[in-house]
Amino acid sequence: MTNKYFLLLCLFTLSTSIFGQSEYRVDLIPEALKEDANSTTVTETYELEIADHQSIVYKHKRVVTVYNKGGDSDAVAYASYDDDRRISKLSATILDKNGEEIERFRKRDFEDISAVDGGTLYSDSRLMVLQYTPTQYPYTLVFESETQSKDTFYLPTWNLIDYYDSSIWNTRFVVKYNPDLGFRYKVFDPEGVFKINDSEGLLEISASDISATSAEEMGPSPWEFIPNVRVGLTHFSLDGIEGRASNWEELGAWQYRNLVAGLDGLPQDVVSKVSALVADAPNTKEKVRRIYEFMQDNTRYISVQLGIGGLRPYPAAEVIEKGYGDCKGLTNLTMALLNSQGIEANYCVVWAGRDQKSIDADFASLQGNHVILNVPLEDEELWLECTSQTMPFNFLGDFTDNRNVVALTPQGGVIKRTPNYTVGDNTLDTNGTFTLDDSGTISGVVSLFSKGIQYDNRSAMVSKDQKDRISSYKNYWRYVDNLDIVNITLEEDKEEVSLREEVLFSAADFANFSNEKVIVPVNVMDRYTYIPRRYKERTQEAVILRGGVDNTNFSIEIPEGYSVESLPAPRSIESKFGSYTLLVLPDGEGAVQVNRSLVLQRFRATPEEYKELRGFMRSVARSDAAKMVLIKK
Repeated sequence: MTNKYFLLLCLFTLSTSIFGQSEYRVDLIPEALKEDANSTTVTETYELEIADHQSIVYKHKRVVTVYNKGGDSDAVAYASYDDDRRISKLSATILDKNGEEIERFRKRDFEDISAVDGGTLYSDSRLMVLQYTPTQYPYTLVFESETQSKDTFYLPTWNLIDYYDSSIWNTRFVVKYNPDLGFRYKVFDPEGVFKINDSEGLLEISASDISATSAEEMGPSPWEFIPNVRVGLTHFSLDGIEGRASNWEELGAWQYRNLVAGLDGLPQDVVSKVSALVADAPNTKEKVRRIYEFMQDNTRYISVQLGIGGLRPYPAAEVIEKGYGDCKGLTNLTMALLNSQGIEANYCVVWAGRDQKSIDADFASLQGNHVILNVPLEDEELWLECTSQTMPFNFLGDFTDNRNVVALTPQGGVIKRTPNYTVGDNTLDTNGTFTLDDSGTISGVVSLFSKGIQYDNRSAMVSKDQKDRISSYKNYWRYVDNLDIVNITLEEDKEEVSLREEVLFSAADFANFSNEKVIVPVNVMDRYTYIPRRYKERTQEAVILRGGVDNTNFSIEIPEGYSVESLPAPRSIESKFGSYTLLVLPDGEGAVQVNRSLVLQRFRATPEEYKELRGFMRSVARSDAAKMVLIKK
């Protein structure tokens, strides 16, 4: 090779290298995308290649620039695998602000960890994760992965936005598929940001120039407003078992037949024991109650993620023999115990969590993260949470309330709705008799009686030890300084689904002495203190999914030798978001009676209504901080 050609080759190589490095320079990112952003996705492509019902390849390339420490969690680099999913390619490169390479990582540099937490006993789900500690900002991560699987049931939902305070320059979701498989998809795009190219065998959805989205207090769950694409196949395969899923009836029948049916066999001694247990029950509902409580008393929850992609429960006989199981195993066991007594029950798949996410009734696909049990009677439907050894019978709480579930039956999938706990169901009555002495110490007994979701929020107190209970009460009444918990009495009524708490306490320096006067907060132990932050420009709804009613009655005995100089004026606040009343009156010469009520409605306040909502909450908090003034006689 002559020097001339060698020089040209060097120049070509150098220019190619410079182009590759400069392609991801930070200064090329539009300034508008850097505003209020911890990171920017420069470019991303997530691609599925589905050749047939037993072959799928996942390809992912993401280039993300991180501006500060808050964006480090956005620069994730991982790929999941299990017995049915193999990672064929995995790499990552870190670049500096000029696009110059800092460090390169290959598959062997990724850490192999379990994909589940310590509460899972068995699981074959694993992650290959890059653990990178940045040495400078900004930096850019270039991540690429490719995985292969024979299971085509697990098709992911693609979300446009995965991280708050992160912008997107360019992103694409691509599905290349065999048309014979009956490919289906559903787009959620309320703002119309997607560009969609839909042709036979190819779906391509892209978006660009998406500004950073920030979390807002009381905002809706991300799935309610972030654009996404849900995909599925009519003809699929899972663990070598073929299936069809053009609708819920068809998919539910396949799931019942291949995941649930035939796992209800029980040892004869267990059946005999249960038969004796329900022999004198006056009705079917009481039989269901006794069987549910029998299951709770004889099992405990441990996560197990094995068998047909982690979807099939362990047989009922194994669960009762071992004494433990996951949500699938315990729900199937309860269903088997009921079936042994001729009682029909439905195994139901649900999205569990406080945000009330529903199974999409219009798009049959792999959905849900939990299972519960439905027992249809002639006059009502019962709902059983089988993973808890303490949950009252026929009570779901806020983990699975008020949402669509799919019941897997021999006839197919059926969409059902779980119970909705109304504002009037969720009550907390707080009563107290207190004595204030002339040193400013207040003492007495406060009683809390909760029902509905308010019971659900407080019932964990029953299982705590004394030290944790005291800590919880001090946190709950954190506005009371120097709080000393003397005694705690708890009385739980699972049939009524209620909890009564009685706390004997004292708090030094509760009152503030100023010359001859004493300033005393009148709401001793049920103050509303939350005021959501002010936004210059609110963009999201403000949401309360579950309302409730708080009723408060206190009697405060004032110190001997003092009289009341002034009391807070009666207060009444009415709003579309709720109502509030406060009435403080003398109770003879030596005491004051405090009556207070707060009703918080379920609501969805528009961004324009947020100021009014915040004003209501601020007014309640200010009223709850009202004080009376005592004067020495």
